[in-house]
Amino acid sequence: MDKLQHKHLYVETRIQESIKHREVDEKIPGERVFAKDLGVSYMTARKAVDSLVAKGVLYRIPKKGTYVADRSVIQNKTKNIGYFLDNSIRGGLASPYYSVIFDAIEKEATKNGYGLIYFSDICESNVIQRMEKIDGVIISCFPRLESIVRNISALTPVICVDNCSADKSIPSVTIDNFHAVVESVDYLFSLGHTRIGFITGLDDSDVGKDRFAGYISALNSHGIDEDIELVFKGDYSFDTGSNGADYFLSLDRQPTAIVCANDSMAIGAIKAISQRGLLVPDDISVIGFDDIPVAAQMTPSLTTVSAPVERIAKESVNMLNSILYGHDLEHRHISLPGKLVLRNSCAAINNSSHTARKLKKY
Repeated sequence: MDKLQHKHLYVETRIQESIKHREVDEKIPGERVFAKDLGVSYMTARKAVDSLVAKGVLYRIPKKGTYVADRSVIQNKTKNIGYFLDNSIRGGLASPYYSVIFDAIEKEATKNGYGLIYFSDICESNVIQRMEKIDGVIISCFPRLESIVRNISALTPVICVDNCSADKSIPSVTIDNFHAVVESVDYLFSLGHTRIGFITGLDDSDVGKDRFAGYISALNSHGIDEDIELVFKGDYSFDTGSNGADYFLSLDRQPTAIVCANDSMAIGAIKAISQRGLLVPDDISVIGFDDIPVAAQMTPSLTTVSAPVERIAKESVNMLNSILYGHDLEHRHISLPGKLVLRNSCAAINNSSHTARKLKKY
């Protein structure tokens, strides 16, 4: 892409941001004003405005000026919506959780008469071309993507899932991760467990932070202070679940239960525990989060928090559809509860079994 092409796309984005944030209302400034404000040539600004006129974002009235088009006229033009998942996500769309999310969104999109287009890479130079193919986009949002979310939302309606955007004007559908983990830890306490390990997710988003905060809050509510020895930093992968279990079992005072911030790590933990010659749940209990399909199929079947995937998909598509048809949203931010699903990976603590296990040498 030559420099002129790159600059005119930049100017297009900035003009649409100005429209979105009401910095311009009905009539836009002249091309020379944009050129001066943005530090580009008049021809670059003119090319950007011409392009936006061609796309129906702006329209000209001869001898009077250029105006912002009625968005209710230009929305809903392709009958496609997009789903954006950053390409840095481990496993991408093939990962156990996001494959389920995509399938659920695709089904809801189809019910509402939309096709679903998946994309995972976007930058300043291709954002406009990408958005021309869709009417709106559902984004699995993370703080590191804020600039991308901002650029996309300047061009088309956006709904965030997983995490809220820093821009609270952008609607979102999330899980109440905090209370879901509180419920998991409370359940272990009801079984007699008081020494409970936690394998965290990443702390670069509210999902990871809230799940960890739920663990700490639940311990405190039972009169137990945080013990850094019982926290292992994970990254949602099978390997860190396995490494976390190995770490906990190497302690002089091992936990009797492990809560994991997702199912992949819980499955890794169970594998490591089994390789040590121990049994789940007889020797140690394990809880996951997400309820991916394999959680119910493995042995022992995994006690976990079921993420409300179908409701996430339904709410996010319905919110986007409402915006496209010009309807006001009843709620801009929806937090859905997770559900603790009791299976076979947790059991009441057996004090004699755990006393014997402490004497084993590894």
